[in-house]
Amino acid sequence: MSEFHPGDDYSHRPVPANQGTSAYRIAVIIIGGTIAVPGFLMAAKISEGAGFNDAVIGFVLGCQVLAITGVLTGLVGARCKLSTYLILRYSFGTVGCRYVNVLIALVFFFWFAILCNLFGSAALEVVAAISGFSGAKSWFAVSGGLVMVAIAIYGFRAIARMALLVVPVLAVILVYGAYRSLAAGDIDRLGAGGTGVFGIGGAMSAVIGAYSGGVVTLPDYLRYARHPRRALLAVYLALGVSFPLVLTVTAIPSVLSGEQDLIAIMLSFGIGVSALLVLIFSTVSSNVGMIYSAGLSIAASVEKVRFWWVVTALGGLATVLSIFDVVTLFIPYISVLGISIPSLCGIYIYNFFFVNAQDYSVEKLAAMPRYSLPAFGAWLFGFGVGALSLQAYVSLTRVPALDSMLAAAFAYALLAARRRRAPE
Repeated sequence: MSEFHPGDDYSHRPVPANQGTSAYRIAVIIIGGTIAVPGFLMAAKISEGAGFNDAVIGFVLGCQVLAITGVLTGLVGARCKLSTYLILRYSFGTVGCRYVNVLIALVFFFWFAILCNLFGSAALEVVAAISGFSGAKSWFAVSGGLVMVAIAIYGFRAIARMALLVVPVLAVILVYGAYRSLAAGDIDRLGAGGTGVFGIGGAMSAVIGAYSGGVVTLPDYLRYARHPRRALLAVYLALGVSFPLVLTVTAIPSVLSGEQDLIAIMLSFGIGVSALLVLIFSTVSSNVGMIYSAGLSIAASVEKVRFWWVVTALGGLATVLSIFDVVTLFIPYISVLGISIPSLCGIYIYNFFFVNAQDYSVEKLAAMPRYSLPAFGAWLFGFGVGALSLQAYVSLTRVPALDSMLAAAFAYALLAARRRRAPE
């Protein structure tokens, strides 16, 4: 008999072996999260600044870094069958992890509100172009937000089913848009240089930074892996192969048209219905994952709180917030907090493989302290290095998110080793 209950999604315990899913489903979920309107804009800006050829090299190299890191974080989830937020208990302590989880939830909460707001504006523009309808963007923002919340309530399985439908449709439309651009545009423009704002390194930095938060939370999906090795291959194919292809395909129309808004480009081709589908499907596929992760993070921190309660409450509040343009004021706030999330990745990867020797059992958890000072110290150090890197005062890799991650892992390794050598 199935142990799954809608609205629970194993937010407080490991995923049972009989609830595993295929590597293909995991792959399409991850790919769906990479196909998003902000990603389209990022690909366009990088291509304009670096030139198409250098941008593609940056896409490929940056995505390799994401893929390798994603395989490591995914391996943690595939082995222990726990969500990211339960995994953090072993690094930060049984009580300390709650503060970390709340921070993660806040970041995803505000991003959900921001993307719903952007969705409302873009949806109104597309619908007006297709039908001449003129109304309030808040109606689209709220409607879209409520649909996304409804999907997220049913957890992993609903996200997987949605991705199985959405990803193939998006792939066909994006390829068709690139084809129309190549047929109508001057192909020689693909070989032209950029404005010099980005180089290959800058392109890599932008790509890695854009999805670093997604890499940290990959255990949320990999915990369902029926065959861990196949699932890890799926992670690599989704981030190392599919993601650079998505960025390249969406950059082509921008380079050839000189327009950075992919939706506007499609409207100019007279394919407004396709533009609307891309806008709806891409926003839903990426934003559902955000409110899903936010719900898991809070539910994992409070034993008696059900996952669907949290998703409903957070999603409802974020949807209401999306009505107001004030949400754009949260972008600088999230940019700062975003530096702190990648550092968590470095800490829990090191903890899983080297401190706890891949043993995240219930018995091991019983011996965990309430707070882990090495983890919090390393997290603070990683955040500091990331902040300095963001301001270009220091740079390890020229990627603030990656600098933060590596610095936190290094600091945690030193502090954890020192603690083990300390006399009892």
